[in-house]
Amino acid sequence: MRNYMPDVTVVGGGPAGSLTARLLAASGRDVVLLEEHNEAGVPTHCAGFVSDDVIQKMGVRPNIYSTICRADVKLPDGRVLEIGRKSPIGFIVDRADLDAKMVDLAAKHGVDVHMGERCTEVTATDAYVTAKTNDGEIKSDLLVGADGQNSTIAASWGNNMAREYLRGFQMDVRHTMDEQDRMILRVGNDIAPGLFAWQLPMGDLTRVGVCVSPNAGTPAEYVKRLLKNIGLADCKVEQSFGGKVPIGGRRTSVNNRVMLIGDAAGQVKPVSAGGLYPIAVAAPILADTVSKAYEMNVFSTAVLALYERGWKRELGKSLDGGMRLRKMYCRMSDRNLCAIAKIFDTPEILGILSNIDIDDPTTVVKPILKQRGVKSRLLGIYLRSLF
Repeated sequence: MRNYMPDVTVVGGGPAGSLTARLLAASGRDVVLLEEHNEAGVPTHCAGFVSDDVIQKMGVRPNIYSTICRADVKLPDGRVLEIGRKSPIGFIVDRADLDAKMVDLAAKHGVDVHMGERCTEVTATDAYVTAKTNDGEIKSDLLVGADGQNSTIAASWGNNMAREYLRGFQMDVRHTMDEQDRMILRVGNDIAPGLFAWQLPMGDLTRVGVCVSPNAGTPAEYVKRLLKNIGLADCKVEQSFGGKVPIGGRRTSVNNRVMLIGDAAGQVKPVSAGGLYPIAVAAPILADTVSKAYEMNVFSTAVLALYERGWKRELGKSLDGGMRLRKMYCRMSDRNLCAIAKIFDTPEILGILSNIDIDDPTTVVKPILKQRGVKSRLLGIYLRSLF
């Protein structure tokens, strides 16, 4: 038992936890941050493709492997949609470095960081919430669950699984891509059923990965097959990593002095499986809700629900729209995908795609559908996919 009681305990030292903890400390709260691993950012679970806006919101400048201005989308029939612009679409960053710098920044803001301390159980009363760990117990007014895809805290509530769990896997191999500003995406049911595969330039390394539907088989096998198909099977593997990606949200993100954020809350973009942007949006809302709770001196679920309403107001439309797009995408055969690519392969639509906002990819849908004849042709493809 500790001899002090912080205002808020944050469980999880990834970007969701460290950003939230820093914002809470900046608002005057006494915060403890628990991270189960001894080193922040290890193991890595992310491809590391982020926008400049997200980097700014994270508050640190991570090491950048490459600046992406162009993307090739490769279809099963050999068609390539070439997307590009003069300004960066995004950056491939060192996620371990990002995570470590964010934890350091949180500590500089007064957060009490406990590395190597794992939360194993959470219990709440009318007076406080208790986090049981491998090093004892911590009592606090509130607790934030930022403990990732396999959230112990979310699971403890019962009936609170994410709507769907994608499965991802990637390898960093010793190979230098010819164009360091171009990423390659591949779609197709033999390549990455349910989402897509990626090939990212990282200087003298290339990151090759896939994200697939939960019933599609082992993602590592898709990566190995892809490496063979693109002639990189004999390259030295420097590291490999993977995991589940929770999408579609959970039944609730608040309960009895506890709030969830990030992967723990299922706040992940269904179209790209990216989670940093939702964190950047949700964390300030959570911190503001905590401030309101202290102003009222009320820590009930009804008050904490301000956080859930807030993040859903800001992110719900995009995340729900992404789930609808994903549902339609999963119905597509390779023939359907190639037919859609043929429709998209025009200067007008490629121009729209080239200006995509990777933080909210669904924003390209309306401009594309406004193109002459596109809506009816896409509807025809979708209807054929139903039978």
